[in-house]
Amino acid sequence: MARKIYTTNDQLLGSYLCNLLESAGYSVLTQKTRVESPQTNSTVLDWHSELWLIRDSELAKAQQLLKQALSAERA
Repeated sequence: MARKIYTTNDQLLGSYLCNLLESAGYSVLTQKTRVESPQTNSTVLDWHSELWLIRDSELAKAQQLLKQALSAERA
């Protein structure tokens, strides 16, 4: 069963993380979802990228890899 492991509204970051996970040998799916973001006077439609991991048995290691990559991006 696939499990969602990360959601971002940054398309470049989503692609980077997907490529990182795939290059590490994980089976990953990317799904784009449309989200309504309420603004002051109007509703803005935005797209989010969701990363889904195919194998539950790889969840802990994949999450650790994501955590390390995101920490390095913030530094």
